[in-house]
Amino acid sequence: MDKVNSVRASTMTTPPYDVPYRSTPTLDKWTPVTTDEVEKLIGSSSCKTCQLDSVPTWLLKDMKVLLSQFITLLCNKSLAVGCFPFDFKQAVVRPPLKKSGLDTSQMKNYRPVSNLYFLSKSLERVVQRRLQEFLDSNNLMPETQSAYLQYHSTETAVTKIYNGLLLAADQGDGSALCLLGLTAAFDTVDHDLLMLRLERQFGLRGVVLQWFSSYLSDRTFQVVFRSGTSSVVIIICSVPQGSVLSPRLFILYTADLADVVKAHNVTSSPTLMTRSCICGVSART
Repeated sequence: MDKVNSVRASTMTTPPYDVPYRSTPTLDKWTPVTTDEVEKLIGSSSCKTCQLDSVPTWLLKDMKVLLSQFITLLCNKSLAVGCFPFDFKQAVVRPPLKKSGLDTSQMKNYRPVSNLYFLSKSLERVVQRRLQEFLDSNNLMPETQSAYLQYHSTETAVTKIYNGLLLAADQGDGSALCLLGLTAAFDTVDHDLLMLRLERQFGLRGVVLQWFSSYLSDRTFQVVFRSGTSSVVIIICSVPQGSVLSPRLFILYTADLADVVKAHNVTSSPTLMTRSCICGVSART
């Protein structure tokens, strides 16, 4: 929390960013969920269980034929009214070390990964599938985005950077490679700015935009570490690490990064990792 507060305090005096409107197709309602879709979704899920769950995930998967119709009703009600269930907004954070060998007494060496309800993640996957389909079919994802796109990976990003370096060398130009790591990236996402981006730049409207507003608001978490449990913490910013939707939302939140690089007359190949944003730049000198 100290890191998040420090980052927010350092940007407090920055003038609010006036997100420009972009002419795009709009998405103002969700496609209803089918029982078959939910059954397949449950079947393909991992067997991880959160301590918040009432029943173990393996049991829910075994009973998916019986339970899928009720889960379908829950999902469709949430999508129809634009409301993310309040109970699903709780999270348990069990912080793992960022990498082995770090000092276990230093809190900064732990990663705040959220453990969420199984049904919460299932509903997120339903929304993520529909959101991604809308973005892909209308070419709204950043052109140089690699992570979380079909047939793309960190390999495609590295290949693009390498190709840019070779082309620059062939023309006798110098090159510079900039690697940008964002501290507390997911934890410092401003909800108001994210909502403006979703509305003005990616065409989300009506009950769809209302659903995301509900998803982001009134979230809480508790940290469980060894034998201790913290008090409940109310979240005023961020997208939860460990959720299905967070990486996509972060991509949309930082989509202007590629535009900023292009505005300075350089060729770029940014890609989103789960823990950092990497921007490779090949520039003429």
